[in-house]
Amino acid sequence: MSRGVQVDMNEGRQSKSAKRQQRREAARRAQRRRRLIVGVAAAAAVLAAVGFAVSRPEPIELQAVETFEDQGQEHVDPATAPGFEYNSKPATSGPHAPQPVPCGIYRQAVPDLLQVHNLEHGAVVINYSPDLGEGARSTLEEFARSTATHILVAPRQDLDSPIVLTAWTRKLSLDEVDVASIEAFYDRFARRGPERGIPCPFQTDESGGG
Repeated sequence: MSRGVQVDMNEGRQSKSAKRQQRREAARRAQRRRRLIVGVAAAAAVLAAVGFAVSRPEPIELQAVETFEDQGQEHVDPATAPGFEYNSKPATSGPHAPQPVPCGIYRQAVPDLLQVHNLEHGAVVINYSPDLGEGARSTLEEFARSTATHILVAPRQDLDSPIVLTAWTRKLSLDEVDVASIEAFYDRFARRGPERGIPCPFQTDESGGG
């Protein structure tokens, strides 16, 4: 075989090898592009979901909910504890008795020092004015029975509205019984106190209707 033919054959093999290398490089670049596109799409989907969750407005039933600064979880002796200025009325956090009261329905006011411990365990408290009509009161009490857990209903004199719901650092004032708002508040905040997971079954019913 002449030297010229040998050179041509070598150049042909080198050309084929170069083309294979180019094809492999092109394939790798295409794969990297596909991975990048998938990654960007996934990141965009996550950001869109987060953005929706952050920007999603509260249900209309919860738009009037007030949020208060957390005043702590200190346990104090109700018999000797000095007066404490809570940042909401009724209290939504702060110093409280070492033991909560049983969840349920009361016909006497439950002091802040007691009910705050229930809030700490994730209970929702429905305080109502003693002037509230019997039908409205019965609706609140029946709602409490239907939940069967993590709820207190009790009268209270010093309310700024006829009905006030509280959870840990949250408060909702109502001018009348609004079952949709009460259900929404309970569903959102019940069992979500700082010591969540502690049972508070419905045990007390001073109304005599249990």
